[in-house]
Amino acid sequence: MPLPIDKILQSAPQVKKDGNAYVIPEEVDATAFVAMGQEVLQIPRIQRVELSAEVVFVTYKSERFYFAAEQVCGFRFGGPEARSKSGGAGFFRA
Repeated sequence: MPLPIDKILQSAPQVKKDGNAYVIPEEVDATAFVAMGQEVLQIPRIQRVELSAEVVFVTYKSERFYFAAEQVCGFRFGGPEARSKSGGAGFFRA
């Protein structure tokens, strides 16, 4: 059964519908997961998702990715706190 992409995007926080596309603000930190045979491709920092005969992901780096709707296997939506955490080594000054 294919993933109901439009229902997921409608229920995602802060995602706005614009015609046949969904616009995702940068602070949401959206990532799409696409099945490529035995591998799963992650597409981070999605800005726009266009739905037609295929699914088009546009990132904040102005990259465009085209896939069949059956290949999309998941989404991850994070808030501003997900992007602001530092990836340090765990050391801190006391």
